[in-house]
Amino acid sequence: MDEKLRNDIALFRFGLIAEIVTREIPKGEQAQRLRNIAANEHLNPYGEKQKVGLRTLERYIQLYRNSGFEALKPLKRGGYAPRAITNDLLEKAIQLKTERPERSVQQIIRIMELAEIVDPGAISESTLSKQLRKVGITRKKLQQKPVGKQFRRFEFPYRNACWQGDVQHTLYLPDPKDSNKKRVAKLFAFIDDYSRFIVHGQFYFDEKGAQLEDCLFKAILSNGKPEQIYVDNGAIYRAKALETTCAKLGIKLTHSTPRRPQGRGKIERFFQFVDSSFKPEAYDLIESGRIQSIEQLNRYFHIWKESIYHERKHGETKQPPRQRWEECEQPSVSISIYDLKNAFYWEDERKVDKTGCISFQGNKYEVDSQLVGESITIRFDPNDLEKLEVWLDGKQFENAIPLNLSRPKHEKAASEESIHTNEESGLNFLELSAPSHEIKQKEKRGILSYQSLMGEEK
Repeated sequence: MDEKLRNDIALFRFGLIAEIVTREIPKGEQAQRLRNIAANEHLNPYGEKQKVGLRTLERYIQLYRNSGFEALKPLKRGGYAPRAITNDLLEKAIQLKTERPERSVQQIIRIMELAEIVDPGAISESTLSKQLRKVGITRKKLQQKPVGKQFRRFEFPYRNACWQGDVQHTLYLPDPKDSNKKRVAKLFAFIDDYSRFIVHGQFYFDEKGAQLEDCLFKAILSNGKPEQIYVDNGAIYRAKALETTCAKLGIKLTHSTPRRPQGRGKIERFFQFVDSSFKPEAYDLIESGRIQSIEQLNRYFHIWKESIYHERKHGETKQPPRQRWEECEQPSVSISIYDLKNAFYWEDERKVDKTGCISFQGNKYEVDSQLVGESITIRFDPNDLEKLEVWLDGKQFENAIPLNLSRPKHEKAASEESIHTNEESGLNFLELSAPSHEIKQKEKRGILSYQSLMGEEK
């Protein structure tokens, strides 16, 4: 059984017990929840429905609480057959089915083959059908007309119980690679459901898993970990890397129902406020030449978020988000920087050659000589390829030694222009050259205000 399959099975097991291990609940309630889980069928990594016994669930809980996510991985024998469809291919199939519900699975596969998205014969009809049904994408459901269902407003009872996350294509900036072109700046944000506090928000040029992970990393580092994260069904939110990170940290990852985004209303309303409040001011500064880079945009956004959004009374809670966040008595669960970085490590597999070396991202590394001929798992920070952890069958060996480090960071890591922005050095809209301590003094006295931005958020 390869490492990818072991990881998929561990994610399946964590998904069964996530609502139990991600927060404290009374024993009586836990027992009832376990009985409910055991009574239902669940889709395993092979796409088949199965029931999991009560004692098995209790064993998973004990393993996770004692030794964490790694303990949920099975030994390397037997197991499920590997999944044949990647998240990217499934997302493309969903798009093709959604835009034309009458398309058959056979037609969708044929379209992807003709477009050279997938090799002929690489996907079977039965496998794709199972995956589409799993995410609720069927002709019958897509052709049903909305019935005007009313969605009850729901609010979690305390901070960090749930964060809603999403990305917005907000505005255009000069392309740093070509001043004659424009690029869309995308705002990634996570909002605390209870307080409406933005635990982190940041603009990036790219909309990939690396940017999502960077935003989430900073949110947890600054505000502690949430019990649950609620996002949509886009490919980056269903990536195995995100699922694994959440499982290692004890965070329940949930997704909204396809084509029903109403449950993410709080983050959507925040984006609407960004459009009406921050965006016009930002475009004025872009046109005047005072915002020309993603770093400058993020600094202005940080000041706006802290001095305008977080300090204004919210239309639903009747409290400013910061005040509601700070007055909540629920303690935040902090994570050490070591454990947090480790949870966000990426993984890959490499075979050790006869000289005891591996090649990765154009770099060459030396590993323990006893690993010659073995297929090993490497774990790493995508922004620092000088250090590679080496694992085999759940056992960690000495880190790989770089012999030739021509590429210091992974090609898919978040780009330099959008990562590691120092939010604490944000610039004032009115006084760009003011020292940071003067900016903070003026913020406290209310100098950073705009008549056009005042009033309750609806």
